[in-house]
Amino acid sequence: MNRKRLILGLVSLCTALMVTACSTRTEEQVLSATIESNLQKMVHDPILLTSSNPNDYIAGRPEVYEDILNTGEEGLHLLLQQLESSPDNGLKEWIMAQASTELLGEHNPVEAWHSGKDWLRQYKMNIE
Repeated sequence: MNRKRLILGLVSLCTALMVTACSTRTEEQVLSATIESNLQKMVHDPILLTSSNPNDYIAGRPEVYEDILNTGEEGLHLLLQQLESSPDNGLKEWIMAQASTELLGEHNPVEAWHSGKDWLRQYKMNIE
């Protein structure tokens, strides 16, 4: 009888741990998808597609950009991952770098940069 209770208790504990682990991963996936969706809204805004100034894309969709900034430290981590893994170095990467600088605030070690990958390279050199 005690053995059955012990096994049942262990199974319950394992199930609870698995559910917790899965829900954490799901939250990260949701946050990542939210950031990606907001970046796509900014980059593909039909009104702004003719502008060559990346700041126009931020100014044109301030509520969307603010949603990215509201992701906080978790969002910063995801932005850095996405910027690192991106094969491109265009508008989207520039916006990711700009959002990262704002999320870092006074902890941003990079003063001048020209592209998202340039910012990331300098950032990584300064934190290592």
